[in-house]
Amino acid sequence: MLFAVGAVAMFVIGGLSGVTHAVVPSDYQQTDTYYIVAHFHYVLFGGAVFGLFGAMYYWWPKAFARQLNELWGKVQFWILLVGFNLTFGPMHILGLGGMIRREYTYPASLGLTFWNQVSTVGAFLIALSALVFIVNAAATQRRPKGLANEDPWDARTLEWSTPCPPPIYNFEEIPVVHSIDEFWHRKYVEDKEGRLVRVPAGASDHPADGVKEGHAIHLPSPSFWPLVAAVGLPVMAYGVLYSWWLVGAGALVTVVGFMGWAMEPPVAE
Repeated sequence: MLFAVGAVAMFVIGGLSGVTHAVVPSDYQQTDTYYIVAHFHYVLFGGAVFGLFGAMYYWWPKAFARQLNELWGKVQFWILLVGFNLTFGPMHILGLGGMIRREYTYPASLGLTFWNQVSTVGAFLIALSALVFIVNAAATQRRPKGLANEDPWDARTLEWSTPCPPPIYNFEEIPVVHSIDEFWHRKYVEDKEGRLVRVPAGASDHPADGVKEGHAIHLPSPSFWPLVAAVGLPVMAYGVLYSWWLVGAGALVTVVGFMGWAMEPPVAE
């Protein structure tokens, strides 16, 4: 939640700083300065990286059947938030002060040293926050696999109705959906006063392996031919840019991949 709220807040700051580019005199002064760098990093870093870390904390239990440490997650968030704003906030000031983009040095007489040093401190804090996440993830993966609750977020969506990590076939039967928040409505009903009441049976309950007795699920055998076919596609794309010989080579690899894929038996021995 912290990372999600941080993503929205930082993205909005970036959006508001971009509004000034619509004013011609302001845009004329800001173009190719560090003000532009500050603006698009608030949008791209603030809107993407904060969201990425939020997604990592959210999906980690589903992917690995382990939950990242919440305390260290909060520590990482606050270090990242402070470091991010220390890094890119001063760049607005630097840009308005005349520092142009893509410069690695500048005269001390311009008076830009202090805010550049502040940005440097912020950049090291961002690196520290990434290190905190790496340590958190490594420590989490050392713990035994298993969750006390395989629906740790009391989620609304159906992917949390499967075991963690999910079986390779995902759902043993195609789920029938009756509402937008299907899993939520399987877990809760409303009483006469409109208050939520947990369904006693627990809609999130499922067998340990996710397969009911008597069910047999057929999956295609593992195959490396789709990978071979896929390798040829970027070779063809590069060939369009650089050499038609590469287009032919990529097409050959792709065709071989398709043929191998089509000819292999559907069930391995």
